[in-house]
Amino acid sequence: MRVRSRFVLPLLAAALSVGIAPALIAPPMAHAAGGDDTPTLLNVKGEHESGDDESSFDKLRDAYYWSRLLAGDDELTEQQAAALRTKASAQAGSIAIESVKGNARGGTWQAQGPNPIVQNGRTTNNFQAVTGRIGALAIRNDGTIILGAAQGGIWTYNAAAGTWTSRTKDADTQSVGALAIAPSNDSIVYMGSGEGALSGDSYYGDGVSKSTDGGVTWTHVSSLFTGQSTSALAVDPTNPNHVYAATLRGRGGNHRTTAPTEPAYGIWESTDGGANWTLRKGTHDQIHGATDIVMDPQNPKNLWASFWGDAIYKSTDGGVTWSSSLGNLPPGNYLEGGTRFALGLSHPAGQANPTIYTGFDWFDNSDVYHASRVFKSVDGGTTWTDATGTPQTGSNTVVGYCGT
Repeated sequence: MRVRSRFVLPLLAAALSVGIAPALIAPPMAHAAGGDDTPTLLNVKGEHESGDDESSFDKLRDAYYWSRLLAGDDELTEQQAAALRTKASAQAGSIAIESVKGNARGGTWQAQGPNPIVQNGRTTNNFQAVTGRIGALAIRNDGTIILGAAQGGIWTYNAAAGTWTSRTKDADTQSVGALAIAPSNDSIVYMGSGEGALSGDSYYGDGVSKSTDGGVTWTHVSSLFTGQSTSALAVDPTNPNHVYAATLRGRGGNHRTTAPTEPAYGIWESTDGGANWTLRKGTHDQIHGATDIVMDPQNPKNLWASFWGDAIYKSTDGGVTWSSSLGNLPPGNYLEGGTRFALGLSHPAGQANPTIYTGFDWFDNSDVYHASRVFKSVDGGTTWTDATGTPQTGSNTVVGYCGT
């Protein structure tokens, strides 16, 4: 880790020459004798703040964290680091030998959680307690819960025993973005890997996996979307092999780097259970991937999809063609702030059109910010009404639900 510091320090000096964040290179405070190696926080601006050379600043800050703070406040020379790596390698070899003998690695393990872990918040630059995010959730007809963790794989819940069981601990990726159960056969479940929450510390995935036994065992069926994340899946209620996926950029964890990928981000369709996919609406712009997709259960050819910082679109031919479904929603500069349209759909029997819901926050064309609200349409997305309801203050309101 220390090798990087030789390249970081000249970069930081260059940054100072153009006036970029002098506070960045303030020396860490020495910790008290006998203290831990908790990194010292620096007074730097947050991830979402604007300003000149923001991209360069973020890269410099990341390099600084990697090369200095992650190793603690006591700096190591390259020779010390090499000696420690040699010692660790020898210890790893002895652990492997004990494993071959049948001895448990590290002895007996006991669960110590759930318990939040305190870490530095990238946007606030303050210490905060965090726990694992839930990337997706699906519930079968018998009440079985299938849970996908943002970076913890797939788990199923046994209500009788009150226990959770890990189902994908040997998979190549543990990042889950979306789960969808086939309505016509709830033993068939699809998983789109890669957390699709657009968070700075999310992880990309390696494509699509499928279960035919209700989430107990999984088969990796497609690697097309490796390097991307999955925001949503929609399965045809009449055909369990017909599925749509909404994909967007994949991030490289806390490095906040977009993973390289050749296929476009967007709406993809599979008619063979996820093995092969056809692009139905896409983009190679990493800030305009697909953030959601919903399907009319009474007419699977009717689809609504949303694209990040762009718009809501509707298709009446199964995704072959699309048109805007923004209707009379509040106009705005959706690219500013990255408006993310969340979608929901309900189509009760006897109702001519589905009821479609969307929630989002936005900047209007006068650059005024509007807190998130919920809107609904009962005519297929042509006209919308504010469904936020009352009260609009207090604990029951959904106004501003996109906030922290």
